[in-house]
Amino acid sequence: MPRTALVLVLAAAFGGAVRAQDGQLPAPAGWPIAPEPAFVPAEYAWNFQPVGGWFEAPSPLARVPQIAPPQTGGCEPDPRGFAFDPCFPHQRTGRPKVHNEAWVRGDWLSWSFRDLPVPPLVVTGDPTRANAGIPGGGNERALVGPARDLGQFNGARLAFGTWFDPAGELGAELTGLVFARNGTSDSFVGSAARPLSVPVTGTNGVVGVYDFSFPGTTAGALVLNTASQLWGAEANLLRRWYGDGCLSVDTIFGYRFVQLSERIELLGRATPLPGNATFGGAPVPAGASVLTFDSFRTRTEFHGAQIGGRIEYRRDMFTLTAYGKGGAGATVQTLRVAGNTTLLGADGSRTVLPGGVRALPSNMGRETSTDFSLLGETGIEIGLQVTKHASLRVGYNLLYVTDVLRPASAVSPVVSLGQVPIDPSFGTGTGPARPVTVFRSADFLAHGLTLGAVFDW
Repeated sequence: MPRTALVLVLAAAFGGAVRAQDGQLPAPAGWPIAPEPAFVPAEYAWNFQPVGGWFEAPSPLARVPQIAPPQTGGCEPDPRGFAFDPCFPHQRTGRPKVHNEAWVRGDWLSWSFRDLPVPPLVVTGDPTRANAGIPGGGNERALVGPARDLGQFNGARLAFGTWFDPAGELGAELTGLVFARNGTSDSFVGSAARPLSVPVTGTNGVVGVYDFSFPGTTAGALVLNTASQLWGAEANLLRRWYGDGCLSVDTIFGYRFVQLSERIELLGRATPLPGNATFGGAPVPAGASVLTFDSFRTRTEFHGAQIGGRIEYRRDMFTLTAYGKGGAGATVQTLRVAGNTTLLGADGSRTVLPGGVRALPSNMGRETSTDFSLLGETGIEIGLQVTKHASLRVGYNLLYVTDVLRPASAVSPVVSLGQVPIDPSFGTGTGPARPVTVFRSADFLAHGLTLGAVFDW
């Protein structure tokens, strides 16, 4: 067979086998079928379509782009073992600004309040010398004042907050705090070596005292009580400007309410010898006792808007938080003054007249005043993350409020003697009635330790 004819026969046979694989021509019986290619380069796609029984020459097509695997967005495990550490790794691409949606916080508070001013309501002196207890006479000593340390105040604070979206665009937090009422009580019993008196100044400028215990004239005692209580609430909107799990920066804006209630009370009891005391302008009967009561109560309510910021830094299981708030608004000051004097007869009878020694009809009653004031609060704390959803916090807080009414400012030493039931001139006084209601504002400071726990989810 000529060589050219042999080549044509072999080419036709081989082309028919390839077409049989492509489904175009049946393969001859017993003819082997060519296998699929075992390897295709990643950069190219190859065309194996036969044309007219022949393979088309391979030609590269467009490159196939390499597609990166999808990001999971989760934090890698911390090799130090803190599975709940939101600050590992530092790069948190695609993570939300907040790592929780809601939280509840409870704190125990141990704070100190600025000392309560107390005027010299109880004085004594050397009874063997002249002018015992009389202010300015060189023989007087105040047993209480000029201020009282009220000690530590224990309180509680509860907060609930939530973020409305994981991007931290907006959130809200409600907080309330309350302190238990705390105060002091000083009881003084007179003796031969220690007389007890309450000083006053008449409208004519003459300074004198009312004796509740003095050797040879009367026996008695004086009690001075003080008390304070603080509570408040706030509702704030939160905006997180930055958050990467390690560091967060929030702004705070909302409404703030703070109420401070305080009081000073003076109670006296005297049993004079006949002819040494009067009640209602008449001599006190033998065996009778005189009881006096003076009460000065104040309440200051702050209502205002506040704005502030909070920064929190996380490292491993620990957090460091600092915040500050400033507010401005209206302060409503309320003063309540009450007083009376009671004559207890030896037969058990009781006669009551309005007015004590410093609380008299001219300033008794309820008065209010409104003023503009400022409020500031700051704090710093350290936290320990004990579980994924719970942490312990310990810190220090400071609260400052201006234009607060405290009871000592309403206790005036100038009185109209004709209003005092135990004064011999009772009911006969003329001229202006004193004391009068006076609002003298002062600044208030409260600060102390906080210990609490935060639960978030």
